[in-house]
Amino acid sequence: MKLHRIFLLLAVGILSACATMKPSFETPTVQVVSFRPLPSEGLAPRFEIGLRVVNPNPDALKLRGMSYDVSLDDYRVVEGAASELPVVPAYGEADINLTAAVSLVDAMRFVNGLIGRTDRQVEYRLRAKLDVGALLPAIRIEEKGLLGPRYEQAL
Repeated sequence: MKLHRIFLLLAVGILSACATMKPSFETPTVQVVSFRPLPSEGLAPRFEIGLRVVNPNPDALKLRGMSYDVSLDDYRVVEGAASELPVVPAYGEADINLTAAVSLVDAMRFVNGLIGRTDRQVEYRLRAKLDVGALLPAIRIEEKGLLGPRYEQAL
């Protein structure tokens, strides 16, 4: 009899978990809104990256963690992770400030690649993985754009 009750509770738990996985879930967007240098601690420069997460869903996003990287002309120059993130309200947005360290080797390769170039445009790519819990898969986001004198994108 006890085994039957345990099985029933387990089945109800699984069904309720499946009910929370909505097929109409829309992927949130992540936008870079700021990028500024911080006082360095040691040799590696550090930056604060301001992100805005927009949630187009009817349920709040309770983010458990996030990992991210920023590439410039395909050189991964900034990467990091964060665990203390705000809740993104339903049909709302939240600003997140991340502290990231620069990969000195890739940054030097990027700067070396700029030497002698006549075009001053730089392609950037932000990749982020948002962890929303054990029952839902991680949300992976990628944003690309161009930086340069003809573009007003701030990075």
